[in-house]
Amino acid sequence: MTEEKLDALKRYFEGHPDLGVVSAYPGSHVSVIDRLAALRRHLDHLHELRPRVTGSASLRDDLSLSNDVLRSLQIVCQAVIDIARDLSARRGQRFQDYTESVRNLAAFPEFPPTVPHDLEVLPGLRNVLIYEYLTLDYARVIEALDRLSAVEKFAEIVRRMEAQS
Repeated sequence: MTEEKLDALKRYFEGHPDLGVVSAYPGSHVSVIDRLAALRRHLDHLHELRPRVTGSASLRDDLSLSNDVLRSLQIVCQAVIDIARDLSARRGQRFQDYTESVRNLAAFPEFPPTVPHDLEVLPGLRNVLIYEYLTLDYARVIEALDRLSAVEKFAEIVRRMEAQS
């Protein structure tokens, strides 16, 4: 989706506040569309960076590249978690933690079963990126870069859902 289309979709939802989902955090008015735009931006950025990641050493030796990749992966994980949380809340589904909010997507007819299943690893990956920065296994980071297809499918399904609601 182009930036222009995302902007148009965002403007549409801004003009129809009854259609947007507001964050569960007090004082925050970040909609699913806002999160989707951030997700798309960071997915595109990761796709641009991927050719520069030639192995673990490229991430270990290039701090700027490593920071770019790790931060964008973290945002991708958090955006999926937040969107899943907002969609779950919209449909009255309860959840105890981030993983459960992602698993709730399996109850949505819009998502093929493989998508929620493949996304279940993202809350754990997010935690690794945040808390295990000193002992981070760069091979795992590269695996995550090569497994963004489920996130791409998720983003497209959510985009369609928001456009139809």
